[in-house]
Amino acid sequence: MDVRTFEAFSMKDAVKSVKKTLGADAVILSTKEKPAPGGKGTLYEVTAASAQSDRRSGMNGARAQSDQVQAPSMTTELDHLSGQLATLAASLPTRGQVQALEAGMQELKLLMIETLRHKDGSMLKDLPADMVPTERQLSVMGISEPTMVDLTRHLRSLPNPEKDGESYYRDQAIRWMMKRIKIAPRWNIMPGTVSYQGLVGPTGVGKSALVAKLAAHYAMREKNKVAVVSLDNHRLAASDQMRIFCKIINVPFLAANAPEDLLSVHETFRGTELVLIDTAGVSPKNKAGIDALAAVKELSLPIDFHLCLSSTESPSQLDHEVRSFLSTGLSTLIFSKLDESWAYGEIFNLSKTWSLPLSFFSIGQQIPDDIERASRERVIERIFGL
Repeated sequence: MDVRTFEAFSMKDAVKSVKKTLGADAVILSTKEKPAPGGKGTLYEVTAASAQSDRRSGMNGARAQSDQVQAPSMTTELDHLSGQLATLAASLPTRGQVQALEAGMQELKLLMIETLRHKDGSMLKDLPADMVPTERQLSVMGISEPTMVDLTRHLRSLPNPEKDGESYYRDQAIRWMMKRIKIAPRWNIMPGTVSYQGLVGPTGVGKSALVAKLAAHYAMREKNKVAVVSLDNHRLAASDQMRIFCKIINVPFLAANAPEDLLSVHETFRGTELVLIDTAGVSPKNKAGIDALAAVKELSLPIDFHLCLSSTESPSQLDHEVRSFLSTGLSTLIFSKLDESWAYGEIFNLSKTWSLPLSFFSIGQQIPDDIERASRERVIERIFGL
């Protein structure tokens, strides 16, 4: 197998060099960034291998001998790696320890709330007893302090309830919050036109799984003519995984070498009504990577970008991710891993703070069952534990 290293001043040019030299089926083994000579700019280094095996006569015997010589060292390396993995597994916290830590954090948050109730000038000071359960529930769920202040001011302005004040204030809080949850309209998919929907986001949020779920949902349930395009040239075998899945659900697939390849999708897959675009995960600190995504919007195509976020991330991390990806021209927010999270207030906070509507929720691993359109009712249900 021919393994080579390529350098360029952009990841796009480096990948192009790989494809040009080793062919379209080349496998990217690793990527990294390093300072350019003289300290001016950044070099992108890509190590790739040709997918074509060397079949020349006489090589098989030599390769067999080489394998026999290397087998013992490979076994030693595997044993060493197994030992390292066992050590790492032993050092990881157990599920019980994580749950105990979460419980401790909840107790600390409740203690802080109780402290605020006695602080002069706080909206929570001398809060009516019937409001306390609602305020405590929302605080535990992570509703931001500015929202809590606005909501508490609204509840204080209401006439006193005649009976069952606790239920009264909870219902009023639900009505107030329902009016402030933005839900995106359904995608406009019509025969004779093509709807381009791209998913962007940081690494590890389950973006490719979301693309797979959406492709299955719209192809199998909505009966739309769907095609999937992968712009993810960075992860090893990322396109291969998506290609296999698309073959299973009988959906056309294209691994694009450059964003410009999107311009020919409607001709390559005639009759397509919905094109789902899977992009490479980008760190919110990687400005060059985010700028490359924003450049995709410069194509003469009506592409909508949807930011995929994990509901298990911390509030500060989620806020930073939204702030970083705004330059791509976001249309909606999509949240994954709702089944792994217990505090849902940040979904409300982000949508309200950045005026971005919610479009989809991923609530499990089953395809296409565990994806649903976002709704105000679902957000309220999660926050209030209804």
